[in-house]
This record gives sequence, structure tokens and C-alpha cells, in this order.
Amino acid sequence: MRFLKSRLTGSKKRIIGWLFTSLVGAVGLTWRVRFYGRAYIDDLTAKKKPFVIVFWHGDMLMGWYFHRNRKYSSLVSMSRDGDLLAEILRQWKYTVIRGSSSKGGKDARARMEYLLRKGHVLVVTPDGPQGPRYEMKMGALRTAQKTGVPIVSVTFQVDRALFLNTWDKFTIPLPFTRIIVSYRAPEMVHPELNGDDLDEYREDFEKRMKPGIVST
Repeated sequence: MRFLKSRLTGSKKRIIGWLFTSLVGAVGLTWRVRFYGRAYIDDLTAKKKPFVIVFWHGDMLMGWYFHRNRKYSSLVSMSRDGDLLAEILRQWKYTVIRGSSSKGGKDARARMEYLLRKGHVLVVTPDGPQGPRYEMKMGALRTAQKTGVPIVSVTFQVDRALFLNTWDKFTIPLPFTRIIVSYRAPEMVHPELNGDDLDEYREDFEKRMKPGIVST
């Protein structure tokens, strides 16, 4: 989404955000969606338990859309593109945390841990904001481990979509397409995992997140 040459004013961001969420909402009504494993997050929500949701950066249009209006918290980079994404997510009722591994990371981690301990649900794209694609960074796992909350991965399969020429092959599902949304069972990151053992767990988690259908 690297198309912003300068920072937008607040009013322009709100207008673009409204147009975007309205368009996605209209197209989303035509999608034929099947959920697998959604009972995992429904159960955690019913018990008012905090948790971390992760999905790949290229799938974030679907990821953000299918979890909208739940008052979840989300991590958004400090980039210009992140400014617009933050506005879109606010319109979808997310609490936005600004920061990434390269900028504002320490403050963002502290804020994420604070919100999880307060009972929020945190949504993260673990290969963002700059990739490489499908390479999971350690941040989401360490945050879940430190706060003692489960982590749930979500993957998406789409029959028909546009794939942008970006590092993450950003996916835009076409109208009337079929989408499969799959949740894996919640996992607890053992508090004593560290060093090579934690990295091995990260690699295994990453492999299990790999999608069944990948654009090339």
C-alpha cells in the first residue's frame, strides 16, 4: 500500500477511511465465507479471556474485516501507509497501537502487554510491516509468553482474488468469491522457552501458519 507521498490531513483520512470501509463492507456482503475453528475464539471471548490473533500481512484485508467491530486492539506501523490504516481500523472499532520492530517498538510492546493484561484481544501481522513474506518475527510470541495469554493463528483460502505487486502479495478477494477462514487451536507459549528453543517453536508455529493456497 505504498502510495502515499505525504501525510494526509485528519479530515481526508476520515473520508478515505469511510469510503474504504464502505466499499469493503459492500463487497464483503457478496463473499461466501466458511469458518473453521471459530469456536476457539468464541469460547475465549465468552470467558472474557485475552488472547493474541495472528495472520499474515498479505491477508490483512480479510483479517481486519472478519474481526471488525469487536473492539480488538491492533498493531500498526508508524509509516505514512500506517496513518491511513490506523484510521480505517478505528472506523472498524479497533484500538490502534502505533509502532513496529524498526520504530516505536519499545513503547508499542509495553502498550500491547498493558492492554492484554487489561483483558483486550490483540491482533498482529507477524511478518509485517516489511517482510519477508511468511517469515514470522518473534514479537507476537514473546508478547503472548510474557503476558501468559494464548495465541491463535488464522489463515485464509480464496477462490478468486487480486494479488498486488507488493512484497506480501496483498490479497483482495473478488466479489462473490468463496473464502475459507481457518482458526488453529489456542496455544500457550511456555514461560521457560528462550533462546534456540523459543526460535525452534517460532519456526514450527510459522510452518503451521503457511496457507494451503499461495499466489506466485
